[in-house]
Amino acid sequence: MGRLNYTNRKTEGLKLGQSIAKDLIKRIPPGTASKSALRDPVVELDVTGKNLGPDGFQEVADALTRSLEYHGETGRVVQLEELCLKANRLSTACLPPLARIIRLAAHELRDLDISDNTFTITTVHHADAWEDFLDSFAECCVLRRIDLSGNPLGSKVFEILARTYSRESAIEPLLYGDLGDPLLGPMQNRRVTLGEDESLEQQTRNLSLASASDTYSDDDDEGHITAEEGKVGSGVGHDRKSPGKDQRQNSLPQLAAEYASIRGLRSVPYLVFANTEMTDEGALHLSYVLACHHPPDRLLEHVPPPRPGHQVQLLDAYDNETGCQGLIYLPNDQVSSPAHRMLELSENARQHLLDDERPAQSPDYSEIHFKRSPSIRKTSITQSSPSTSISGSRRRSGTKGEQQELTSSEALHVELDRARSRIQGNILKDTGVQSNNLWRTALRMLGICRILCPPKPPPVEEVPIPKAKEAQLSPAPPVQDHTQTANDAAFPALPKARTKPFVGYLDPWAPPLASKSANIPVTPQPRKQVLKVKTTTPSPLPTTSPTTVSPKTGAVPVQSSRSELPCGLPKRAWACIMGEYLGANEFMSRKQQHRVLQWALDRRTLAKEMESLGKPESAQIWKVLEGMGCLAYEGDI
Repeated sequence: MGRLNYTNRKTEGLKLGQSIAKDLIKRIPPGTASKSALRDPVVELDVTGKNLGPDGFQEVADALTRSLEYHGETGRVVQLEELCLKANRLSTACLPPLARIIRLAAHELRDLDISDNTFTITTVHHADAWEDFLDSFAECCVLRRIDLSGNPLGSKVFEILARTYSRESAIEPLLYGDLGDPLLGPMQNRRVTLGEDESLEQQTRNLSLASASDTYSDDDDEGHITAEEGKVGSGVGHDRKSPGKDQRQNSLPQLAAEYASIRGLRSVPYLVFANTEMTDEGALHLSYVLACHHPPDRLLEHVPPPRPGHQVQLLDAYDNETGCQGLIYLPNDQVSSPAHRMLELSENARQHLLDDERPAQSPDYSEIHFKRSPSIRKTSITQSSPSTSISGSRRRSGTKGEQQELTSSEALHVELDRARSRIQGNILKDTGVQSNNLWRTALRMLGICRILCPPKPPPVEEVPIPKAKEAQLSPAPPVQDHTQTANDAAFPALPKARTKPFVGYLDPWAPPLASKSANIPVTPQPRKQVLKVKTTTPSPLPTTSPTTVSPKTGAVPVQSSRSELPCGLPKRAWACIMGEYLGANEFMSRKQQHRVLQWALDRRTLAKEMESLGKPESAQIWKVLEGMGCLAYEGDI
């Protein structure tokens, strides 16, 4: 392992960045350190408190990107496992090169510390860079910690975090029937990325063929094969003791079954956001993430264990001193007491949710000799939150104790919703909808939909009239209008003119019309052929009117496939058009766009909106957003 520690260097800033870049370039052949790098490509880079700045970090990032991209015939020269850039005055301009490094080291990076820097989001360009930085963790499968504490991030960061988190796949317990091959596990359906095929080929050289009686040990945390292995090639056998540390790192079954089953931000056990200038708005977005993020004791089973010493002590301090489980958001002094209470309720709701998701004990699980791995399902934050999972996933039982537990879970859910609605109302009152991209886009889409697709009045239902009243409501005899009769006698109607058929002459030498004067002689001409064409009006197109079902034959009525919306397009098509026009696909899910269109087309929603006219404007806006289901970010399934 190559541990590159520069904390004791006297140089700093740009000069130190150039020195680090030279050391990394030496690992690329034909560099002086290329042979040792090929033997041990693992690198841990620690540059704590050296004030690299954007210029110095750019030098390091360029060299690190070149070394990570190198894939020679004999293997790779850099496998970045730890990257510590604490207290280096890194700005938001450093996020794009840092995102490239994370994507290249997605399958090896275990710890990332960029705390105590100057990352902040103030412009649209900064927001795009931050979103791309969060998207770079999509393929990370062994990452144990991301430390962003001590950065003046602001509240916009947590809104982008909630939006990115909602797009990722949720983690659920894997059922016994979904388990794959005992050797490869979830790896059998895994897609091998560029540059990974060489590393997998190198890792398979250390494998041996095991007999059918080989099993995985229940007491081994690393999940290596404990039974006696067979002989390969020249007949050299392997002993029964567990492989060494380096051999376990390059073991294909461990990489596949243990570390490559879950990925993304949802798979990271520790996300640290302490002292990040988080406000109530940021706490609101973080509460949705907190409600569905698995605690560390579950996620640590699927990442490599930390080394004894400083790393273990640091993780224990997160659990014991802060009181947070996985998502470390304390301390943050700008968060109010109601927002703190909301976050506490989110943690309690997460515990209830995870208890509900835990599968029942079954005798079949006792026969499995290898560790259970989670499966992946595409979902959203709101669908993973207790608001939709508490009542739906709980096992039914007739005992009184479980009924009381269900009631307590629902009460916790109601209390959490009230706390969130209070914070949302305060945000709408203080900053309006402009502070939230989801709220602003949803209301803009509602206005455009009501202009282009106005709501139609509901159909009037015909009430049948009883026969007794039908005689009473018979029409009265018409009253004669003498004024109209006198006018008709004084001004009689003109006779209707006869319509003559159109006469078309086929002969170009057609004679002139007969003169009415008898004094002018007319020269006789040969008879002509005349074609008479009668003018007829085109028949109207048949209208598709719904037909009634015949009681005798039982015929099914034929309905028109043309929608009543403009241009005859269906609702889904209009929702897609609105989403593309307004750029709503970036902030709203397909279901949310469809709900907004449905709200705009329903005339009854206007009556609901008018019921809250006497309330403050923030309360009216919240009512509309709540009715459309656009208060929180969702992901498409």
